[in-house]
Amino acid sequence: MTTSTFTVKPADLTAHVESSFLGQVVGCGEEMLSTGSVSGGGAPEPWGRVCPLPVVIGRVLSALAHSEPFREVALTLRSISRVRRFAEALVGEPLTAIATVRFRSGRVPNATHVTLAVEVHRESQRGRVGATAVSFEIGLELRSLAGAATGVLMPGGAAAA
Repeated sequence: MTTSTFTVKPADLTAHVESSFLGQVVGCGEEMLSTGSVSGGGAPEPWGRVCPLPVVIGRVLSALAHSEPFREVALTLRSISRVRRFAEALVGEPLTAIATVRFRSGRVPNATHVTLAVEVHRESQRGRVGATAVSFEIGLELRSLAGAATGVLMPGGAAAA
């Protein structure tokens, strides 16, 4: 399965930094709860163009969750493994994910477990697949729910957009 083209937006980086920061600041005063106050209170510093790996993986999961085969199922992320970075993904760079089923099991009633090998490719010239930036495997539990809201549930119960 191939996703439509997607990008990592500056807002994705902001959300990543804020969630990382809030995770480290439990119990601090409310004035410390924004990235602007930490950087000195002025305008935030400009972002670098390189995306952290968790942000790239999050955008890939979101793109997969919104692709045609997964639109009518509830996805629960069970594992991420074998992560390999071949090149840096950049903010605003067009990316495409290609997922291949490596394992499928339907032992649990009303649920299917699949392991997908995912490759994230840069956009290329002349309609060919571009260079691989990242590859990894994900374990997903799929539950068929007609008309259910599409999303990826993380192990802690959080949802990826």
